[in-house]
Amino acid sequence: MNKKALWIIGAQIAFIIVLIWVVVLVGRDEYETMQDDQEEEIEGPVRVVEQNGLQMVKLNLATQQNSGISVQALQGYDYHGNIKVLGSVVSIQTLVDYNSQYQQLNTQLAIAQSVLPNHQLQYQRYKQLNEDDKNVSDKAVQEAQALVINDQTQIRSTQAQLKALTDTIVAQWGKPLATLITQQPASGPLHDLLMQKKVLVQVSFPLNFKEPEANSTIFISPIQDEVKPIRADYVSQSIQTDISNIGKTYFYSAPADFLRVGMRVNVVPAQSSSAMLKGVLVPNQAIVWHGGMAWIYVKTQADTFLRKPVASDVELDNGWFDNNLRPGTEVVIHGAQLLLSEEFKFQIKNENDD
Repeated sequence: MNKKALWIIGAQIAFIIVLIWVVVLVGRDEYETMQDDQEEEIEGPVRVVEQNGLQMVKLNLATQQNSGISVQALQGYDYHGNIKVLGSVVSIQTLVDYNSQYQQLNTQLAIAQSVLPNHQLQYQRYKQLNEDDKNVSDKAVQEAQALVINDQTQIRSTQAQLKALTDTIVAQWGKPLATLITQQPASGPLHDLLMQKKVLVQVSFPLNFKEPEANSTIFISPIQDEVKPIRADYVSQSIQTDISNIGKTYFYSAPADFLRVGMRVNVVPAQSSSAMLKGVLVPNQAIVWHGGMAWIYVKTQADTFLRKPVASDVELDNGWFDNNLRPGTEVVIHGAQLLLSEEFKFQIKNENDD
């Protein structure tokens, strides 16, 4: 074979290689473009909607069947035995601040009330002297009258501020604790709170637990600390809520020896040993854990599910006792984790959109 033929064959081979590379490069670009278009066209269905500030997971019946989601009505359950009650030591710094404000206003009121009689007497004397052949000038009479008006205005203004402050304290802490500021008891558990001899403990009882009686007591102990149970005296009902517990809250005062603000405590109510509560048994398979709390998904409509917290204070053999849910409530017993994942997808998507 001559050189010319070899050159022609080599040129053909080179041309074929170049042609193959062109085809590969063009095909890859078209493939990637097609994939991008498909990814843009294929978008997951929106399965989470917000209603009245709550996130609701919506799945049609076909999707529920394909995903293996099933629900079950909760059965009523009567719980007998010791009731686990928790509490926490709360800060009374705002009460201390209110006490300072109240004392300042009280001092202003006392000063104005003490000088008013003297200014009134001076005004009456100047007025009589002025009427008696102008022994005192009109200007002096006017200045004496201005002092009286100023005292009266100061008294009314301070009284209004004291009332507004008292109403604020009552709204935030209740009347019994408001007396700690407004009446200044010289002794007793309330006075000991301001003196830091005692601390204020907020206790959360179940909703249908018997309300504590006046002068009643409980025993508390710091969680995970082995100390002798500490006696705590009932103070009042708490207007504040405890977000980590579900139930009615009450205030107790206890010696500050072993207790500090923010400390969690176990509570032993006097009547807990014979208490009986009505509620429901939540099956273990219905529970999903998130953020350190137990949750369930309640079926609110045929295609709608709402996540709700479950009380995790009382664990039974087959689940958890909850006295806030009603018997007959339909909850998801298979597929709850899938619903939780849908909520997470919705949250992540919103964060990416932002």
